[in-house]
Amino acid sequence: MSVYSKALYNLRQSIAYALDDCVVCRVDANATTSTCANATLLKADDYYNGYDCRFYLGTHKDVTREVTDFVKSTGTVTFAPVVTNATDTTDYFELHRRFSTSQYNDAINRAIEMGKDEYLLDKKDETATLVTDTYEYAVPSGFRYISQIYREDTTDDDTYYVQNLIDSRKWWVVPVNATNSVIKFADNMYPIGSDLNGQKLRIIGQQLQSNLTNDADTCLLPSEFVIQQARAILLSQEKGSDERQAKFAQDRADAERRRMVIPPKGIPVFEI
Repeated sequence: MSVYSKALYNLRQSIAYALDDCVVCRVDANATTSTCANATLLKADDYYNGYDCRFYLGTHKDVTREVTDFVKSTGTVTFAPVVTNATDTTDYFELHRRFSTSQYNDAINRAIEMGKDEYLLDKKDETATLVTDTYEYAVPSGFRYISQIYREDTTDDDTYYVQNLIDSRKWWVVPVNATNSVIKFADNMYPIGSDLNGQKLRIIGQQLQSNLTNDADTCLLPSEFVIQQARAILLSQEKGSDERQAKFAQDRADAERRRMVIPPKGIPVFEI
């Protein structure tokens, strides 16, 4: 189990808060296909016009709209374009203007790309099944390294004992093409007879953190690295921003990056 786990929206809001660019609310009134309201929105009329309105939880999660009107007396935000179904009290939304939702998400994924090779994540797969006299098996998707392979003790009993660890000298990983690899067993060292037919393999190794698309997608990299690196990216591309703040964020990201290394273990798999 990973020590770190933050959803895309958690990371985005942490970055936006650090940039004084985040308001988070739940819809509690005036729920229509083009409006929502929250009593804690107390700025002047039209203050939020032009802001991004991102629904991150509830019926309209993963939907972004632009605020076109704001009425202080009711805390009502009008947005465009309209949504198919009316907003409701399950919906939570965030407002920001300094950077768009797309810019925040892009910076987060760029930060992930920068750190994912240095902080490898544990991975386990039990989908491969032995077949009599078959010595090549497709590597399940997502593996970057494979360190151990266990054989199921008895067909379909889902138990994997230490004595069923397959000696790493009896198998290896072979690239097949630009996107696929296979695990190949040595037929003279590890015969796969009818007695093993149908038994599953437990493949253990490491994977890379994937990019985040939906707001509920989780990042298992150290969150402080991702937050500070994304913040540095955003500040460095903002016209007129304080270069000292960008450097400060980058220095913090670099410090976190030096501490977060989890080295590779096992045999490398052709990167998919």
